[in-house]
Amino acid sequence: MRRDRFDFAAIALIALAVLRIVSTYNIFSATYDESTHVSAGLEVLGQHHYTLQYENPPLPRVIFAIAPYLAGVRYEASTPKWLQVMEVFYANGRYKTNLFLSRMGNLLFFLIAAAATWWWGRRELGSAGGCLVALLFTMQPVVIGYSGLATHEAPAMAGLAVSILAFLRWIEQPSAGRAAMVGAAWAFAILCKMSALGYVPVACAAIYAVRLVRDAEVRRRWRELVRLGVIAPTVCALMIWAGYAFTVGRMGAGRYPDALLPAPAFFLGILRLIQLNGGSWTSYLFGETSNEGWWYYFPVAVALKTTIVSLLLGLGALFVRRVRVAQESLAAAVAILATAMPSHLDIGIRFVLPMFVPLTIAAATSAWMLLESGRTGARVAAIALLVWHCGASIAAHPDEFPYFNEIAARDPSRYLIDSNLDWGQDALRLRRVVREQHIDRIGLDILGVHDFNKMGFPPNYKVTRDVPATGWVAVSETTLRIFHGYEWLAGKPFQRVGKSIRLYHLQ
Repeated sequence: MRRDRFDFAAIALIALAVLRIVSTYNIFSATYDESTHVSAGLEVLGQHHYTLQYENPPLPRVIFAIAPYLAGVRYEASTPKWLQVMEVFYANGRYKTNLFLSRMGNLLFFLIAAAATWWWGRRELGSAGGCLVALLFTMQPVVIGYSGLATHEAPAMAGLAVSILAFLRWIEQPSAGRAAMVGAAWAFAILCKMSALGYVPVACAAIYAVRLVRDAEVRRRWRELVRLGVIAPTVCALMIWAGYAFTVGRMGAGRYPDALLPAPAFFLGILRLIQLNGGSWTSYLFGETSNEGWWYYFPVAVALKTTIVSLLLGLGALFVRRVRVAQESLAAAVAILATAMPSHLDIGIRFVLPMFVPLTIAAATSAWMLLESGRTGARVAAIALLVWHCGASIAAHPDEFPYFNEIAARDPSRYLIDSNLDWGQDALRLRRVVREQHIDRIGLDILGVHDFNKMGFPPNYKVTRDVPATGWVAVSETTLRIFHGYEWLAGKPFQRVGKSIRLYHLQ
């Protein structure tokens, strides 16, 4: 296939996003989940066991752990798991190096997600439309922000993008081989993140429903698709089993069935997810906390943490009638969002991040139609919107994952916290401020898995919430907003450190 200037521009945009991602590695301290993911990967590489937090699959974790493992970081089986997780990034006294090496692994998944999303846009809209897809995707702050952490968010996007590409090829030209590729892609997605068990089928079903309405040829082939459809789940199951190293064992006694099954860790993960979803989580929205969550939590999170341009262009796909992919991609994005809405895990937009793959396609289709309309006003509007999108993204750097759009940017903690804003990422920034201001003692109540002494903080202590302190005190937004007892800090002047920490000097 011949490349043109639009293809090279798309590749350059992806490369620029990679540079932006890498530049954040040594800015952010370890976020709340990263140490668990890397420890689990080290356990697989060094101990050939997988026992740490079954609800997340092993593939991304192994990728995250490869570089640290080669650098000498090890999972110590004799160490309690909680201590292993606490100390993994401090191994060999190289905290920032270990973080950097772990986060490098996620570049693979970002590249897969970006390339597959670009390719979907290119096959539907041509090289110019594909370039628009690359622009919107790589300039979406939360997309590149979460891709800079050693977490499962970029893998989840990669899995969905690859699965949709495989599904589109299959419904357009059904064959046993293409059905097998659908199964393999779906397995890859599930091995990246368990949410793909639901997200991939509903996204593909939404695309197929639109295709059925618009394409008579697809309607004529439905029997052939049904006949070949059994191949995909069969291949998917085998690939998942391979992803868990073809393990066979008993699920265990008690509340789990005592039955011999392939990949018992996989089934334990599903059970664990069911338990988590049915459990009680402290969620926060619009200044209120809840243990049950809100059905509209994820729509609100998307509305506040997506660039306004993406929202406008994405919704604009409703009015694009001539291009089939506009309705298909928007339907897939809505299907993913609707699937997540009943969940009680209302603790971050990251749980619906895969929807940005189809949402980007919908938004790019709208922009492409405006640019191709032939009307000067439409073209000027499209260019202005794209410049706004890029400007918002560049202005957010390096704080892409805690990004909020103009609706909430002034004080985002009034609307959302948790991993939307405060995931323990600003401890290194706080350390720098402490050193610059020559603070010799500080009280801390910071979200995250941190060993402040090993990070190089001066003498410090844990702040007691209902006991007013004096001197220097640093408290995270999540702690202030969710937990009671900090009324004594109300109205006190503070210095903001990063996006998530308040630093007080109290007399």
